[in-house]
Amino acid sequence: MVTTKMVVQSALIHGGNAKRTMEELHELMSNHSIHVPSPLRLLRLANGKRCEFCFTSGTNHVRPGLGVFACWECVVSGTNNRWNSYNRHKRSSSIKLTKAWKTSWSRYSRKPIYRTILSFPRVASNGYSSNHYFWSEPRSDASGERIGPIVTWGDVDDLCGYYDDLKAAAAAKEAAASAAASNVDSATAFNAAADVAASAAASHAAATENEEEEEEEEEEEAPPSLSNGKWIEYYLTKNRNAPPKENYIEFNETFTSTVAIAERIHEEREELKKSKRDDKKQTKVAKVEKMLDDLKALIDEPFRERAIKTHGKEKYLRHGTSTSQCMSLETPFIGSLLQPYINSPSKMTKKAMREIAEKINVALALIEQLLQMDFLSDDVIFEAAAKTYLRECFPNVEALYACESSYPGNVNRMDDSFLALVQSDRFLGALCYLQRNDLSPILLATEPSASLAEASKYLDEASLKTLANKAWNKKRSTSLFALRDSEDDTWAAEAFAAGHEFFSAAMAKIDSYGTWLEAEDKLDQEDSRKAVLNEMVKSWYFTDFMKEEDFDKVWEWVAISIVPRLRR
Repeated sequence: MVTTKMVVQSALIHGGNAKRTMEELHELMSNHSIHVPSPLRLLRLANGKRCEFCFTSGTNHVRPGLGVFACWECVVSGTNNRWNSYNRHKRSSSIKLTKAWKTSWSRYSRKPIYRTILSFPRVASNGYSSNHYFWSEPRSDASGERIGPIVTWGDVDDLCGYYDDLKAAAAAKEAAASAAASNVDSATAFNAAADVAASAAASHAAATENEEEEEEEEEEEAPPSLSNGKWIEYYLTKNRNAPPKENYIEFNETFTSTVAIAERIHEEREELKKSKRDDKKQTKVAKVEKMLDDLKALIDEPFRERAIKTHGKEKYLRHGTSTSQCMSLETPFIGSLLQPYINSPSKMTKKAMREIAEKINVALALIEQLLQMDFLSDDVIFEAAAKTYLRECFPNVEALYACESSYPGNVNRMDDSFLALVQSDRFLGALCYLQRNDLSPILLATEPSASLAEASKYLDEASLKTLANKAWNKKRSTSLFALRDSEDDTWAAEAFAAGHEFFSAAMAKIDSYGTWLEAEDKLDQEDSRKAVLNEMVKSWYFTDFMKEEDFDKVWEWVAISIVPRLRR
């Protein structure tokens, strides 16, 4: 036999949506604000999947504040055009489970008793902004069982009217008692009070629906107290057939006594799941490490250790999921070859391992030949300067494998794009790729000393480097897309020539503007002129400065944007 205790305990211990349903019901049941669900209804609510009114929309748990298995559309609009469980002759388009009672209405501000009604525990509603959404009308499920909140939208005004009647009756009795104490005709006063009380009782009896006539007259009950909400309890019991509070005890006590047990079982279950996940991750890491050790044995000795360096294992063991990669290679193009097998080590075969090892050996042999730089001539100014600079950047093999921090972890720049450049004999492009295609320092190295000395009269070392970088970028030479779309590496020599042309023109114009500032006495001190020119080189305005011929217009921008910032 299904009991309330059995359903509540099973739902809480099982967890998931069933537990959420019991938690929402407990909030309402502890306030005694809904009709007590039977054990079979509780079982249906714990296992529900669809709205019990439209039978179409999926629902995970009971609706908060209502205690019924209803979808949002049925709650707020009733627009789902389906048959419903409690009235099989209406369409759901005419059904709206809730109705708004607005505190912006004038009667709410005129009668403070409304605040008492809306805040009473057994009066269930969902508050949003200035509205309280009430159960629109009394309802039953398909089996005839009363469901949902006890108090409906119409009961709010009925409760207010009932309160006014009780208050009027109490005032009449008080007036009668006062008249008797003052030697006034007590009989008349009591008769008037009795008439008022009879009138209140008659109106109360007329509002009660489906009341059976009693064969024997009962003794007249004393009116409920107007304090502590007892009159609301009396109204709900007599007019809305509210269940006695004793009927809620079984559910509430079972819920309270089972919550701690359910939490302990949930923690034990989660610990077991975590232990299984950790064991699974450790097993996967061990398989991948064994696979990499076997692969390392097939790679040539000179670059065996550097090629198979990994990172990310500790992060995976701490925060990884079953679908995330357990570790990554520091050399990206090797990581691309091994990624399918790192995700699924069981796919690696001896034949696939030999093929991957051969690819790695061939690629690394080509890459290490880059350091010889025989492809750069000492007779060409650009190539000679590039050879000197690149040898400073890559003095040994370890420099090629130098890693930089990134989102995946520490990786070097030898990725698939770099390998494609090497395999297509674009050795200069490959080394430039490792430097992010920025060879701007060679502009400073090849600029005539006299020109640099003249420029350094106004610009410091940092500004000269910035100016060289702007000059190198005149042909967008640092764009990876431009490099990828190029057929050869002639772009570097073109960028070098264009950069020198721009660099020389820029230094000449800076010198002319510095002389103009001194002649026009715009800035008194030499340090101020230097500071202005250094800031202008670093600013976005420098491109416009190179195009502008009128130094007065340049000064207008400098006076507004740079000078105030330097004076702060």
